[in-house]
Parts: sequence; C-alpha cells; structure tokens
Amino acid sequence: MCRCSRLGICSLSYLWRRDQKELLQEMIDCNIEAIVIKVAALGLDPTKHLGLRIDKLMPHLVKMNEKYGLNICGEGGEYETFTLDCPLFTKSVIIEEFETVMHTNDTIAPVGYINFKKFCLLKKPNVDENQSFRDRMAGYPVRSPLAHLMDLEDLEIDLGTITDSDNFDDDTPDCNSIIIDQTDGQMCFGELVETDSVSCIGYPNGWTWINSLTGHWVDDKSPIIVALEKLRDLLQERNLELTDVVAVTLYVHDITEFLNMNAQYASIMCRISPPVRVCVEIPLSDRTPILMDVVAYKPPSKTSSNTNLPSVTRHTMHVQSISHWAPANIGPYSQAIRIGDIIYVAGQIALVPGTLNIVEGGIRRQCQLSLRHVSRIIKAVDSNTQLRDVVQGICYVTHTKYIHAARTEWEKRTNNAIVDYIVVSRLPRNAIVEWHLWAHRHNARFEYEETGCCVDNYRVSIRRRWNYENNVAAIVTYISSGSCTSLSAIADSLDTSTESISAIGLEEAFRYSLKRLLRGEPTSTPTDAICSLRIFYKVSQDQKPICRQLINATLNTLRAEYRIVATVIPVLHLHHPNTFVSICALRHNT
Repeated sequence: MCRCSRLGICSLSYLWRRDQKELLQEMIDCNIEAIVIKVAALGLDPTKHLGLRIDKLMPHLVKMNEKYGLNICGEGGEYETFTLDCPLFTKSVIIEEFETVMHTNDTIAPVGYINFKKFCLLKKPNVDENQSFRDRMAGYPVRSPLAHLMDLEDLEIDLGTITDSDNFDDDTPDCNSIIIDQTDGQMCFGELVETDSVSCIGYPNGWTWINSLTGHWVDDKSPIIVALEKLRDLLQERNLELTDVVAVTLYVHDITEFLNMNAQYASIMCRISPPVRVCVEIPLSDRTPILMDVVAYKPPSKTSSNTNLPSVTRHTMHVQSISHWAPANIGPYSQAIRIGDIIYVAGQIALVPGTLNIVEGGIRRQCQLSLRHVSRIIKAVDSNTQLRDVVQGICYVTHTKYIHAARTEWEKRTNNAIVDYIVVSRLPRNAIVEWHLWAHRHNARFEYEETGCCVDNYRVSIRRRWNYENNVAAIVTYISSGSCTSLSAIADSLDTSTESISAIGLEEAFRYSLKRLLRGEPTSTPTDAICSLRIFYKVSQDQKPICRQLINATLNTLRAEYRIVATVIPVLHLHHPNTFVSICALRHNT
C-alpha cells in the first residue's frame, strides 16, 4: 500500500474478506477452468488431488474446511492452482507434458506439485480478440462493486434493486443537499472559540487527553497547520510524539475545504498507522475555523513509581484498498485502533465500499450501511467483539427529522450503548449521518443506569455505563427545560456583580454529571480519574457570546475539584427541542 500511495495508484482488493465458499463457487460459475498444481495441507493428497479442476475438488474442499479448517480458496498456501481458460482469455492453455513431484511425503500433510514441461496456446473459436472485457463477460455472474448491497443479511432493504425514482422518506432531501439550519433556513452565525482555552491532562497509565485545541490563520499558515503544530508542541512537552495519537475529532467551520485540509493534515499526521478521525462542520467563526480534541496513548515507562501500571498493546487497522468489505480510508486516518480492551472507531458515513460514493435512498439506507461498516470494522479488529459491544457514541445528523430514524435503526441492532444525537450543518461527502463510536471488548461486564434530578428550572437526565471494575465509565447528560428555555435566556439572567441562581444551577447540573461519571465525590490525590467531556450547546441566530463564557466559567470553577478536560462545541440542534446542553463524557483508568 505504501508503494501504491507513493505512485498515486489505487489498490483494488475486491476479493478481500469475501466468503471463501461463495467466492470459489463464483469462479466456477464464471467458467474459470483452473487445476490444482500444488497441495500442502492436512486433508489434501498429492496422489489424488493434483491436476483436478476446482469444480471437481470443491465438494472435498468444503468437507476439509468443516473438518480441519482448511481455507476453501487455498489462502495461506494450502493449495495452488493454474488457470487454463476463463472468459477473459482469447486462447486456452493446453498442457502437453508434465511431471508430478512429491516434495515431502509427510503422513499428516504431504506436499506435492506439478511441473509443466511442455504446453501450447490454442485459439478459442468464435472469440473476437478486439472485444472489450465487459462484453466478453456479459452473461456471467460477475460480482460488481455494488453487488455486496444485494445480499446483506443485516439490511432490511434490498439496496441493489431500488431505483432513483423510489422514495424512501417523503420528507428526506436528496443525499447531496446541504442543510444549513432546520428552523428558519438561515445560517447560524459563527461562534468564536477562545484560542487559549486548550486543556491537556495526562494519566500515569499512559493516556493523555487534549481538548479545545483551536486553529486560526497565522500569517501564511492555515488553521489546520496551526492546530497540528500546537498539538505537536503539547505532545513534546509531555514526552509524547504524533505517533502516540490514537484519535482526533475535528470540528470545522467549512467542510467544503475538506480536500485541502486533508492534504495539509496528511503533511503532518500521515504515517503507516495514523490515528482514527472524525470530522464534522459546526457553526464556528471564520476567525477560529478549527476546533479539535485528541486522545493519545503511550505505554507507561517502567520506573519505580509505575511498576504496577499495566502496559497494553496498540493494534491499528489501516485499510486503503478498495474492496467489497468496508470503505477504504479516504484520508490520512485509520479505520480503528484498539488499545487494550478499548476500540476507537473512525467516523463512519454511508460510503458504498466498491465505489466510495454515498449510497442513495435517504436516512434509513445511510444508517443501515454506515452501521454495517462499524460492525465489520469492530469485528475485524477483534473477532470476538461486535456492534453490541459499543459503549458510547455520538450520531451526527444534518437535520432534526433524521434523529428518529437514526435512533430506530440503532436500537434495532442493540440497546447496549448510550448514544447522543447531534445536529450539525454538514458532514463529509454531503452525508446526512455519521457515527462516532467506541467499543469495549468486555461490554458484557458493563452495567447500565438511568438517573436524573431537578436543579432550579433544569431537568438533568443521565444515562450511564460502567464496568464491574469501575475503571471505565461513560455518561450522556441532557440539561433541558420544560419551557424551552435556551442558554441565551439563562445568560440574560446573569448579573455580573452578583452570583446568579442560573449560574449556580448550571454548575450544580455539571457537578451532578461528574459525580455520576466518577460514582462518588472527588478527591485531591494526583492520580484521580480524568473526566473527558464533550459539551454540545445549541446556538441560534441571536445567540449571545456569553453562552460559551457561561459554560467555560462553570468548568473553571469545577476544575478546583475535578480533573477535567473539555471541548465546548456549538451545534445547530440537540436530541430534543427542550435540551440546550448535552454532555458526552468518559473516563478510563486502564
């Protein structure tokens, strides 16, 4: 893949992760005449099986697969074949003289092969050598890049038979439409983010969180370059490298600059195993067009003070080949990274793997296909882990009316995770849904709780997940008002000379969330668990800047008691009209 990248060549791997029995049968159905020329596996005998055509050998291969686990297509060296004829050929290969060589007469897995001594080519009758490959293959059951959508066992809809005229959701705009605002059709004004609000905390076990890292124009440097250079400096201060970064979330002012940003991002972050990444457009000011949060991990050094800390291995899945399986990465990011038992998954949109185009048909089809990507990626990283092992996630959509369909499609598959639903202005490739999820290999050991309280005029609703050992926990908190009170209205009630009840109420709501995340009161020891927060707040055309200031002031007060890293994120809408603040928080001490 590195060689392909350097040469600007796209790697095609349409056979990768295909069902092996199905694949071999497809070759047979396409009139591929191939013979076995080498065997080296338990269940295959050179005296019986050398020279057999694959269609004759297939029943035996299926039996040996069931009995010994032999790969039906011979992957891994179990057997080798030679193709004598297929629809692509204009001439057939005729073997005139050969010999059988017994390389190793082992009683368990004998090895033997055929040595061709003489062969010739025979022109096939009624074959036009100038005929195109497509015409030559007409009538054969060749699997196209879209064919994987025809037989999905986990999709309710036959994606391969729907035409452009079919209408899945009468109120769903075309996938290529851009939703700016869902209330009054006006663009929300951009929120200015403080350029010095970055928070960074490391934990002795190797984890480091960097939140609210911003990018802005500095002379001839673009905002993404400025943000990444800030990141590199912060990492170096903590004896970390860019190679230690596990996950990056990018919130951008204008996603139409995605291609240019990708190239600049790659100039600094591109490597063999880059971090996973999520990118969405939110109403940021063009003065601070980049907002970023980062997770990094470096195994703890074996010093006298760290001898009891576990060191876990990093596993990265970085797929760049086009296949039928799941989308290749379309930028400098990996699909998934596993650190110990925790699996971070890159943001998934509904790209058809074989073409990397957004699937047509509306929100349901986009949800179904993108969730299938998540499921396959998680399972590829760890064969014993599945979609139901997702602990927490965020579903980004571009319209409030997509939330119900997205939640329905998610809950059809699992109710284990706590997922928040956030409305943003745009997503990559003009997708209308993107899933930002992380999983744990031992999700069966997690508990679930719903709790809440009333603070002044607020309703605080919390969903929480934590494991038996209580070293991993996650919450999703909704702060709502029954009268649709907005954060700007709360800010209007502030009296800067005295402490307002509204400010106190918001602080109590945040404090309640942190206590539930930690399952108890904070302590002052330096090894306290770190609370990593993404705080989403709804903005509108007349939103006042004090709203962000109010949240940041509340966080600064709480930092005297809690170890908090937080990114405060303006969005168009939250999961419910009455909700004005949503908190997605996590901690893990392992």
